[in-house]
Amino acid sequence: MLKELTLVLANTSPDASAIAYYVAIIEDNSLGKRTRTTRQRTAKRLAELYALNPSCTIFRLLRHFWPTDPASQPMLAFLAATTRDPLLRDTMPFILSIPVDRVVLPHLIVAYLHERFPGRFQASTTLATAQRLASTWGQAGYLRGKVKKQRVKPYVTPIVTAFALVLGYLCGLRSRRLLDCLWLSCLDRSVSEVMDLISEASKQGWLTFKAAGAVVEITFPGLLTPSEEQAAYESD
Repeated sequence: MLKELTLVLANTSPDASAIAYYVAIIEDNSLGKRTRTTRQRTAKRLAELYALNPSCTIFRLLRHFWPTDPASQPMLAFLAATTRDPLLRDTMPFILSIPVDRVVLPHLIVAYLHERFPGRFQASTTLATAQRLASTWGQAGYLRGKVKKQRVKPYVTPIVTAFALVLGYLCGLRSRRLLDCLWLSCLDRSVSEVMDLISEASKQGWLTFKAAGAVVEITFPGLLTPSEEQAAYESD
């Protein structure tokens, strides 16, 4: 729902309250939906994926990074969605395992879903689920093409890298463990490429990065509130 998320963020202020997002979608129809029922359904799905609530740390951080670079927005939205959508998160190993330039056909995703989640999906819904996953991966930049989808590498920036790292940090990961977090693996980059991105993110002021031999320290000065820092510490 990248298009919808982009529109709703464009039509609300960065300090908007949670209710303001619902007003923008349902009452003001900022997304241009034809019926109130469709607006309500869209608001519900966006809230499921992104919270649309400034009291949610991940959404607050998403809004923090969002306006700085439009080219980073597809991956920022994708990473935020993976924190709240278990199916999207659990199917990431599949899309990352597909070689670049390989054609990704719907039946391959269907076969993976049946193998990975036996009995979870009915035959009538598996194809639709596979198509939605493919659409999401396409919007994020892992697939290219409308009909014939081909595996490509997503566009990743230092801003995206900083967001991926802070998501791991919020889960309590520190030092080298942070470099192994799920969201960093979603960047689909080699270790050396990731380290270059982290170094550049540090130079741009998104985080602080220090490395001496096997010791790695990554922190986010001023990014998290004291209560968020405490919650991240307790999740360690």
